[in-house]
Amino acid sequence: MIQSLRSAHRRAWLTLAFILPTVLVVGLTVRRPLLHADSKSHKSKTWQPIRQSDQLWKKHAIHSVFLRDTSDPTTVQVVLEPLDDFPAPDLLVYWSRDLSGSDQLPIEAVLLGAFEDGKPLQLQESNPRGFLILYSLAHQSIVDSASLESLL
Repeated sequence: MIQSLRSAHRRAWLTLAFILPTVLVVGLTVRRPLLHADSKSHKSKTWQPIRQSDQLWKKHAIHSVFLRDTSDPTTVQVVLEPLDDFPAPDLLVYWSRDLSGSDQLPIEAVLLGAFEDGKPLQLQESNPRGFLILYSLAHQSIVDSASLESLL
């Protein structure tokens, strides 16, 4: 009885040893390639710079370039390029209609993406007036903010 159980377990392990790698290889080969829409759209000829500033942010020097899609004027992207080092790790960029006076992220803030040098971020609203917020995920606090009221 014990011998038959050991034999059954051995067959099950051998079956899994052959099936799982096969499933993994087949899955990887039929997988669709990842599209990098933001890098493609940033380099597209339809994106035209509409504004740029080095003094938009309150605490840090960040070169900010705003781009508008010529085929869809309601679509705006922002490209952020830091001009100095940031002491805070794991920075995320949010957009919010309002900015609270505390270090806490507003409840209605919309995540635009990770803060990466030169990475275009899509503003979600057709009227992007409001605030860009740099938020440190590691410190759970706002690192910097920029008002878009007079810019766009």
